[in-house]
Amino acid sequence: MSAVRYGWRKLILFCFIVLLPAIVVGISNFGVFPDSAWAATLMLVVTVGVAAIFTWQSGNATAKITRYCIVADLIIAVILCFNLGAHWLLAREVSSARQGLEERHAEEDREEKRRADETDRQLAIKKAELDLQREERRRLRMLPPEERRSSIAAPKPLPHVQPLKLIDAGVVIRAPRLTPEQVRESWWWRLTALAFAECFASVLAGAILAGIWEWDRDHDGVADHLQPPKV
Repeated sequence: MSAVRYGWRKLILFCFIVLLPAIVVGISNFGVFPDSAWAATLMLVVTVGVAAIFTWQSGNATAKITRYCIVADLIIAVILCFNLGAHWLLAREVSSARQGLEERHAEEDREEKRRADETDRQLAIKKAELDLQREERRRLRMLPPEERRSSIAAPKPLPHVQPLKLIDAGVVIRAPRLTPEQVRESWWWRLTALAFAECFASVLAGAILAGIWEWDRDHDGVADHLQPPKV
């Protein structure tokens, strides 16, 4: 009964420290490596499978092999932690970039609306000036020639002034925000290196384990192949 309970505890712990992080990384891979997501996911499956073998079969091996499995599991878990952390940081930066892009689009929409409102205001002023001039001409035509003197001065065109771009000493110039695609591109090589390191460590550790494995199913501290055959 205790062995069954121990097995369930090991399974639950394995799900939390290996399986769930691998699932999170696998889901993130579809956003980071859209063209090779399945290959990256299969590399994760290799990592999970090798870690599962190390975790469950080490209980029936010699003490030397058990220690090797623990060290190999630790190395795989460390790389998986870095991989998971990198994917989480990428998700945060992509979310921030997406929010910044939405804010920039909203600001551009507001600026466009301000320009349209200013254009409408200028058109309304011009229309009012033209209406006033027509009314003044109509009034002057009704007067004798010697009294025709307009009381409205001709509007002078406003000179076009190029706006100066001044930077105050206290103004902080912000660097342009990256787009989500640019953020993913900047993280691509790091996540690729971590994915390779994780898969290569698992494959290499599994290959070494296959060559040095020693069974100790009776748990007497002696490898089974060194014991005389039982009759």
